[in-house]
Amino acid sequence: MLYRTWLDFPPYPGQSPLQGTNVEGLMEEDRFWSLIHESRRRARGNYETQLDELTDLLEGERSVEIVAFQRAFTALVNRANHFRNWECAYALNWGCSDDLFHYFCTWWIGQGKNKFYWSIRYPRLLFFFAVRDSMQQYEGLEYCAGQAHENLTGRELPTEDFEYADTQGRIFNEDMAIIKHPALALLAW
Repeated sequence: MLYRTWLDFPPYPGQSPLQGTNVEGLMEEDRFWSLIHESRRRARGNYETQLDELTDLLEGERSVEIVAFQRAFTALVNRANHFRNWECAYALNWGCSDDLFHYFCTWWIGQGKNKFYWSIRYPRLLFFFAVRDSMQQYEGLEYCAGQAHENLTGRELPTEDFEYADTQGRIFNEDMAIIKHPALALLAW
């Protein structure tokens, strides 16, 4: 099971989920993902430590870049916010409320570009890196930019243009989620 923790997916060759978004002022994608990857590398896979590391890294950016990071982050959460993905998170944890799914999406981004992009396209790939854990513990990554901005400027991050979108797609049948995704459900055991 070592591959589930340390190995990354191959580079994603497809179109970025950020392309075609109508959100302006996004952080340059390579810069965004380099911050995520560096925070993860420094944290050595510990999610709580990754939150601190990402906040520290963002404090080294200019205020406008922190805002751009949060815009890109919000756009990626919106891209992940699809019932197809929620169904996989539901199977993985044998249940998943709307708040917990949101936390799951933010944790998902924290796993890095290749894992995020590949598994957005093929959600069943979550089997290779998702963990059965309390999704409540996944909350936090979305607050790093706000904390960094406040630490740097003494002011709260302006939030008027960070809207989370409604869940896309067709709602799934909760009773069938575990049957449709048995490999994810078995990770719970």
